[in-house]
Amino acid sequence: MTKETKNLILVASFLTFFVLSYLIVLYAFGWQFDFKSFKWQETGGLLLKANMEGIRVFINDDFKGKTSFLSNTFIQKNILPGGYNLTFKKDGFPVLGKKIEVKSGEASQLIHLYLADSTEISDFIANSEPRKENPDYFINRADGLLYRRFENEKLEKISSESVYIKDFRLKVLQENIYLASSDPAAPGVFLLDSTGQWEQIHSLMTNDLNLSPDNKKMVIVGPAEITILWLKNENEPPYFKKNHKETILKTGERIKEALWFKTGWHIIYLTESGETHFLELDPLGGRNDVKI
Repeated sequence: MTKETKNLILVASFLTFFVLSYLIVLYAFGWQFDFKSFKWQETGGLLLKANMEGIRVFINDDFKGKTSFLSNTFIQKNILPGGYNLTFKKDGFPVLGKKIEVKSGEASQLIHLYLADSTEISDFIANSEPRKENPDYFINRADGLLYRRFENEKLEKISSESVYIKDFRLKVLQENIYLASSDPAAPGVFLLDSTGQWEQIHSLMTNDLNLSPDNKKMVIVGPAEITILWLKNENEPPYFKKNHKETILKTGERIKEALWFKTGWHIIYLTESGETHFLELDPLGGRNDVKI
């Protein structure tokens, strides 16, 4: 072997070492070569938090692992940017699916995933305490004003604006007074303001409304739709702002009742035909509406 050949091999070895080192550093910092676009791209990831361990996680039908035993979480790193189909399976539970978009340098977070079976939902419904209306507040049919009745039967006038609605429910939630109207002549939700006037905050026919367990959001139940109103800022994903309002369900079935599940991120609703559904609030990847 000549001296020139040895020098060439040495230079090639150094170049190979530096190129491989550079590629290893790129990969370590979350970069991968995308053969579809034929360029290097910064990868993203997936963070999943569920209600139980052992949930099998599939990405585009490929099994990637299970939620952990200790924290019920699953982490997948170094995912190329793009759209992915996620599937979550555990024996004895309904299969859930999501469609997410992974972005460069970001981790898509699914932190409200909950797998529930019919037994858990039935037990929760059976053990839920009936919601009691506050009998101390009433609208006087004579003048249409809101009054509060004390134990000594003394009356205090609360509102200054008269209301003449046939079908309504009066709700006192966290010291706020709401009127849920299913009267076609004046449908919607009305909030009593500090001046005693009724401010309309929802314009669709409303049969009922109630607060979430954390008192951050309110469910507005219509004849065939469910709307959520955020009363406070949400400090965890998906970071909804106060006063954000979104109709999360429209169905051909008439809704008989809707109640908050203990997570505060799921609604159980019952239809007049006897069906029970478990509905997600978190919109990331699409909301699952599971018939139990």
